[in-house]
Amino acid sequence: MDTKPIAIDKSYKIRDNQFWYNDCSFIDIIRNKKSIVVNIHGLGVRELKHAKKGTDNRPTLSYTFSDEEDRDWWIKNRGEVITVELLSVSGISQ
Repeated sequence: MDTKPIAIDKSYKIRDNQFWYNDCSFIDIIRNKKSIVVNIHGLGVRELKHAKKGTDNRPTLSYTFSDEEDRDWWIKNRGEVITVELLSVSGISQ
């Protein structure tokens, strides 16, 4: 991959089936953005979409995987510490 990362988190800990940006070292860059493109070491380059508002209508602090296989990989690796490289950021989440 030739794209230079905007930011890197070398110690992101996977906790469940979503990418929680409040756990990420580059939270200020990706907070409430519509989507992000990240290179997740062990998984590859993925576009993640901002999660929908919660049942109480509050914005969430996470991005979701659109592919079921990616979610399965993420869940299987729960508790692992990985490196995540931020490659791009798009729009503002509604």
